[in-house]
Amino acid sequence: MKSSTGDNSLGEYLKPMRKPQIDQDFSRAKCAAKAVALICVISLTTAATLSARQAGGVQASGPRTKLVRSVAGSKGASQGSSFVMADPRTTFYVPDDRQVIVYFEWEAPRGTHHCEGTLRGPNGQLAVMSSFDYPATELKFGGYWTFPLFENTSPGLWTFESRVDGESAGSLNFEIVSAKKPPVVASADVLPTPAEIYARTLAATVLIEKLDTKGRPFDAGTGFFLGDGMLVTSFRTVDAARALRITLPDGSHLQSTDIAAWNRRQDWVMLKVDGGKSGKLKRADDKSVTIGDHCYWLDTKTDGGRVISDGQIVGKDSHEGWGERLSLSGLFNSVSTGGPVLSDRGEVLGLLGGTLPEGFVRQFIRDPQSYSAGGRIFTTTGSVVPIVLVNLSTNANPTTLQSMWASGQFTEPVTAADRISFGMITQGKPQKKGKALLGREMNLEFTRQDLATIIVAFQGIDSWKSTEHLRIYDADNHLLVSGPPVKIALGRGETQERAWSFPLASMHPGVYRADALVGEEVAWREYFRVRD
Repeated sequence: MKSSTGDNSLGEYLKPMRKPQIDQDFSRAKCAAKAVALICVISLTTAATLSARQAGGVQASGPRTKLVRSVAGSKGASQGSSFVMADPRTTFYVPDDRQVIVYFEWEAPRGTHHCEGTLRGPNGQLAVMSSFDYPATELKFGGYWTFPLFENTSPGLWTFESRVDGESAGSLNFEIVSAKKPPVVASADVLPTPAEIYARTLAATVLIEKLDTKGRPFDAGTGFFLGDGMLVTSFRTVDAARALRITLPDGSHLQSTDIAAWNRRQDWVMLKVDGGKSGKLKRADDKSVTIGDHCYWLDTKTDGGRVISDGQIVGKDSHEGWGERLSLSGLFNSVSTGGPVLSDRGEVLGLLGGTLPEGFVRQFIRDPQSYSAGGRIFTTTGSVVPIVLVNLSTNANPTTLQSMWASGQFTEPVTAADRISFGMITQGKPQKKGKALLGREMNLEFTRQDLATIIVAFQGIDSWKSTEHLRIYDADNHLLVSGPPVKIALGRGETQERAWSFPLASMHPGVYRADALVGEEVAWREYFRVRD
């Protein structure tokens, strides 16, 4: 295949594979780059060899590549600098369907990037690998691959994996079925376009800001209205708030402290607020989510604007006592937490969030004072709470934010981080040299036979006097240990180290939280795990 972009053509590239690694459903592969999109055509027929050329890769510098979206279908076309899939889906029927198209879009620094694509057949064997160097002039670039289907194409689950600059950049699963396309599929209702889903979702989506005791915002998340008029978001989006400021789709604001239903472990909350003329989204069927399903969600830009992202449901996990979680093929900004995840029909499959206690271990804890509605903080899990868990009739428990504080459900935010210059958890007793504590290796994984030590260095940016003490909580925010307050006074520019040691024998396996306080304000926080 030749590029139609003249001097922008990157030619034909294909990395040859040894014969034992070639799935017997492939014969040859060719690919050519066009402007911002790579086009690869791979024949899915009986094969013996692969032969082609490969260009040398260039390792890009800078931060890791972020997968923006990936999608599969049988019809699509380039529109400007993007690619539009006309029939996004993940199941294809032979012989009725003639081809599969997969599209990936990434975000990375400008410059030349070495991109690789590999396809694995139903037996898990590597079928083919192709690679190319792409000179990206914008932060986002993408590529699509076209796979012709034939009568002898092996049925089963196929996996296409992408890598950019040697790092994993997303994968996409699709299924090939050797059967006539079912009538219900052939005559399916016309699906809404991505633009229509975006407009409907935006009309039902709100920004939820947490307010402190002085009415100042210190963190934010997202919520959305369902058909019953309830505003749904994640528990984490309201945790630690004294009040909530909600920005409706029309730009108007309202404040609320009322909760209609909630589940801390499952990470969801229903708020009873008057949404006015805001749109409402429909729930998907309870059993409509399967692995490989295409889905959409709204991400949040640095200026607070919303953009549509898409990907796949790539996993399901059930955690005893915490409920089921779905896994996304993409990531999202933390301000998007609590927003809806939608099917191709624009129906709600779940909400962004659901991080389990293990997900907080080794995570960076942001100082709330640095909050901004468009903060570039990304989750590391791509986790989704299934909408089937969000049920008012079985979880109705009307309450208020004040009652949640009184019952110990909420987590105190970190508000005095400027009093700490350094903090860590280590194993064993601390060693001293003079007045200084010797450096130890940070450790966040312990057994019940270990002795843990927390070392914190207090600093005096300005002179201050207060007390300091330590508290340990379990994953349900139950206070387990509270050390006695000790007076501390620091002059400007002075530092003072403090160490707390405690045995772990009485702690059950699980994740715990350690808070170092100055007065009654949390100045430092870390999560750690205890195993048998």
